[in-house]
Amino acid sequence: MRLNWLGRAALNSPLRALAQAYVASQMQALGGVVEGGHVLEIGCGGGVGVSIILEEFRAGKVEAIDIDPKMIQHARQRLATYSAGRVTLAVGNATALAAKEATFDAVFDFGAIHLEPAWRKAVGEVARVLKPGARFFFELVTSRALRLSYPLLTEGFADMEPPSPESFLGELDHLGIVVGERFVRPRLAPLTGWVGDLIGVGWRS
Repeated sequence: MRLNWLGRAALNSPLRALAQAYVASQMQALGGVVEGGHVLEIGCGGGVGVSIILEEFRAGKVEAIDIDPKMIQHARQRLATYSAGRVTLAVGNATALAAKEATFDAVFDFGAIHLEPAWRKAVGEVARVLKPGARFFFELVTSRALRLSYPLLTEGFADMEPPSPESFLGELDHLGIVVGERFVRPRLAPLTGWVGDLIGVGWRS
């Protein structure tokens, strides 16, 4: 689901960047770093997550996609100081990833998949492109309060039902991504909507 100008402004705001840094710290506590790894970010927005993955998680190379060409353009400007060998940006959809099977050492989702009506297909693609033993770092937003803002923030809003924590974790398990108890529920998240209400890491079996 593509964001409109207001949604882009919210996603690219300093407040969201701070929230994303908080989410990343929780992810790192759960799943560690990806030293020198080949990483994919789904729904990269303006590129804040790519910077975090490179600097805080110490990835060697990051490929990042977003469904919105305007977001990719914004990310290119933000990430211009990184060499082409470290960052690859492209317009793309999480439900049809271009990568081959077992390509990545980790996949990151900073609150993007919950906006995808075909979220199960997107999670299936994540499982497909992860190497055995690789990690899926995710931030899941299911807050009903946040969904009230979707018609104001998105283009072509549809009455989709977001994945519940139970259905999301169940789908990961079905696809061979083992989360177990490796997740947290930030107290502030459901009230603000700026941070997902489920942050976790799953390992590809």
